Amino acid sequence: MKRYVAGLLFSEDKSQVVLIHKLRGPAAVVGKWNAIGGKIEESELEFSAMQREFFEEAGVDVNNWTPFLILSGKNWEVTFFHCFDDKLFVCRTMEEEEVFPFLLNDLPEIVPNLRWIIPMALGHQDDHVMVYSVQEYITL
Repeated sequence: MKRYVAGLLFSEDKSQVVLIHKLRGPAAVVGKWNAIGGKIEESELEFSAMQREFFEEAGVDVNNWTPFLILSGKNWEVTFFHCFDDKLFVCRTMEEEEVFPFLLNDLPEIVPNLRWIIPMALGHQDDHVMVYSVQEYITL
């Protein structure tokens, strides 16, 4: 099974989020803005992978990630994290894919599932659910 992490770093006032402009990957994400993340390395824990991926792609060490969602399919799984920290304002592009903070009421073209994942992340502290789990519908 392929395992991934994805993180949404919001400003403390919950008005902005940092996203990455995807240049490669599945067709559904290329050319769109997405959460920052990547593949979990062998024997790596989700929290460590999230911290590493965010640092590699946005140049900021964030260590207070909270998991809120696991999306899974037949041979893949993505653990989504959120964080509310004004380190958002020092994020920068570190690799070829651009990293940028956006106002939540003025988002660019985002990966479609972020339309429901972002509100879920924003409400997670108040909904009393540890981690949601959503599975891909698989036909036999």
